[in-house]
Amino acid sequence: MRRDVAIVRQHVSKIDGVSRTWFEWSLEGESWLTTLVVEVSFDTDPNSSEFRQNVLDAIGDTVNGVLENETTMVVSHLKVIPAGAR
Repeated sequence: MRRDVAIVRQHVSKIDGVSRTWFEWSLEGESWLTTLVVEVSFDTDPNSSEFRQNVLDAIGDTVNGVLENETTMVVSHLKVIPAGAR
């Protein structure tokens, strides 16, 4: 596990089905907002036979748990994308 990345990314990266993670920044007014982007290795279309709701739930639960209990970091948004989509 890489120690040079935010703890929330370390935890999310351990979830089966997660390919990689990164942060994106956007400026709204005078404030910078942080989006945690999670790339997954399956189709995110809920009608697909490859869709994995349990992984999406695990990502959400992990992010919320880490942000509430293990860090003072603020993440404004969580975005999940399928591998290869950008």
